[in-house]
Amino acid sequence: MEVNIELTPRELEVLSIVVEGYIEYATPIGSRYVARASNLNLSPATMRNIMADLTDKGYLEQPHTSAGRIPTKKGLKFYVNNVLRPSPLSKEKRKIREYFKHSKGYEFSHVLERTSKFISQETRLLGMVVAPQISFMKWKQVDFVLVRPGLVMAILVFEGGIVHNRLVSYEDLNITSNDLIKFSNYLNDKFKGKTLFEAKKSILKEMEDVRNKFNVLYFNALSIARQMCDTEEKREVYVEGTFKVIDHIDPKDVDQMKSLLEFLEKRSALLKLIEKLGDGEGIFITFANEVFDSDLDKFSIISSPYGVRGEPLGIIGTIGPIHMDYSKLIPMVDYVAKMLSEILENRY
Repeated sequence: MEVNIELTPRELEVLSIVVEGYIEYATPIGSRYVARASNLNLSPATMRNIMADLTDKGYLEQPHTSAGRIPTKKGLKFYVNNVLRPSPLSKEKRKIREYFKHSKGYEFSHVLERTSKFISQETRLLGMVVAPQISFMKWKQVDFVLVRPGLVMAILVFEGGIVHNRLVSYEDLNITSNDLIKFSNYLNDKFKGKTLFEAKKSILKEMEDVRNKFNVLYFNALSIARQMCDTEEKREVYVEGTFKVIDHIDPKDVDQMKSLLEFLEKRSALLKLIEKLGDGEGIFITFANEVFDSDLDKFSIISSPYGVRGEPLGIIGTIGPIHMDYSKLIPMVDYVAKMLSEILENRY
């Protein structure tokens, strides 16, 4: 546990009891409750003093004068990062493995969609999966299928078995299916293991080199590859369970409900979330109003990256009320991310 010179052992126990009570009951926690739940054998009056000190230090707040205390963002973050002990996942692990076992044969986009549904189903909150950014996926193999003279289907397979197809036109109507096989062999030898971004950067230079060498075959191959790589960057975000998370909002709190629905409808807001969370390592917990210029102050986000061989490609996560059960949800999100990564590594 991280040492915090601000908190005494008494304050740490009281903070933990308030946070855990708030997570369980979603209401302000009073000093009598804390006195009964603690092992300190202190009176409610003494507990009130400790809670007042924690309020002065920014770990607790009092919604109303006569109410108990609830944790602040600072208090929740401290608890999650330093006190929380994740619940064991024995039953859940079997269920997650079984679910993903039946996802192996699906197209990758369908796997991501199923993952968002599974997260929502198991958390009873909002499930979110962010697809990889195409530019930073690694080239594994490309094949070409001649559709008709002047038009081919480019089938580009990335590491993890992620497949992108694109129709590409070209000027030389004499290119044959045998030529296309030579094209794919040349391009795979040249760019396998590179990201699409890296491939795009080097293709123009390569085209100039082979033009100078009067190598028409390779020039045509690179011309097709340039069109194939010149794809519009569009990162999909799969979201499931809007109505599940709305169930956790007080029906009287119209502003919170409106803000959440507006957030979920706007792709720009979701992409902003991706940029803020990043594709770093491990579980990441943040509060929605730290990410958005909005009043989503009663929601938090648990997210984790997934990828291939330790390289992050995308993000999965859940969005729920700030008092959600972190001890259960953190290990679940983490394990789902690991399973999705495992599926990617074992494909193709």
